[in-house]
Amino acid sequence: MPRITDEQRDARRTQILDAARACVAEYGLEAVSVEMIIARSGLSTGTVYRYFKGKGEIIAAAVISGTAGLIRALQPVLTQDPPPGLPAFMQQVLRRTESYSKRGDIDLRHVALHGWSHSQSDPELKAAVETMYQGARQQLAQVCKKWQATGQLDSDVDPDAVAQLLLTIALGFSAQHALAGGAGIDAHIKALSALTSGLPHPGPTST
Repeated sequence: MPRITDEQRDARRTQILDAARACVAEYGLEAVSVEMIIARSGLSTGTVYRYFKGKGEIIAAAVISGTAGLIRALQPVLTQDPPPGLPAFMQQVLRRTESYSKRGDIDLRHVALHGWSHSQSDPELKAAVETMYQGARQQLAQVCKKWQATGQLDSDVDPDAVAQLLLTIALGFSAQHALAGGAGIDAHIKALSALTSGLPHPGPTST
């Protein structure tokens, strides 16, 4: 039997994780079994077990790869220099999040709720997810420092505190969309613009 390539191995692994996400989206995390994931993947039982020991490993890998994928998708926004103003910046963040979350008929924002919940009962998974989100928060803090350098944000404001708020908006948008529905990007940006329009905009800080 010919050996599979690294690309084929990665493709099979992705196939399994996508099958797990589809099952979770349709049935909920607790109802999903490894047998359901195998059937949805279209791969043999032996093939799936060569990649993962069981359901727990599959779900943990799906959570980690999904979180990492979202943060990679946000990199063009987070690393802009200079970044656009706050409303435009958050519009880009939310649009990137929405675009990444759409996988055919599956909305990863709904799946993410199950993943966030599962991570709380798995210390290793929780630590991995926290590390990735903390990295994103650090990048948001750098964006805030760029705003301060151009006078768009008061120099006395703590960039880390603003970064926490921006991450809350991004994660909260996904959670609200999944739990309550009706979370629109345009509505969020209009509201954010209205809330910030009355705030003072200090000029650039002299050095």
